[in-house]
Amino acid sequence: MKIFVSFFLTSLISLSSFAVPLPGFQYVSPKAKEIQEDDVTFRYVSNDGTFDLACAHVYDSPEASDWDVWCGKGTKMLRQFRVHFLVRQLEHRTLKKSAYEVLYWVIDRDAKKTAFSSTSTWMQFNNLSSLETMSFSQGVENDYAYLTVTLKPRP
Repeated sequence: MKIFVSFFLTSLISLSSFAVPLPGFQYVSPKAKEIQEDDVTFRYVSNDGTFDLACAHVYDSPEASDWDVWCGKGTKMLRQFRVHFLVRQLEHRTLKKSAYEVLYWVIDRDAKKTAFSSTSTWMQFNNLSSLETMSFSQGVENDYAYLTVTLKPRP
């Protein structure tokens, strides 16, 4: 059953990564600005402020935008996650406008039952903007804590 659930979630994530762009927008070439491991940081933070743990990560499957994330290595609070994090830039075909599509989905690998949470976000700008920093938080452990991701792409 665990294998089926894992296969189902991986298939669902792979299929839903290819959403239809906003009307009038087209994706910028995927090779233009691919995310690199050094562009991303993760942190595991409690909602009550009792802990804030740095995380290590590996861009395990770039073609699927999947990351393995370990937080609190060397502590008694080690947490493990599988993360689908995809950021795609779009530009309007005729107007000087840009947009970003962000998919941030977290699978808690330490949960006894498969537990995941997700956010899909579209940001649309009135101009051609370039990304400096983007940061998102996803609730984990029934929102007792959250896993943050920060993206600072190279210029």
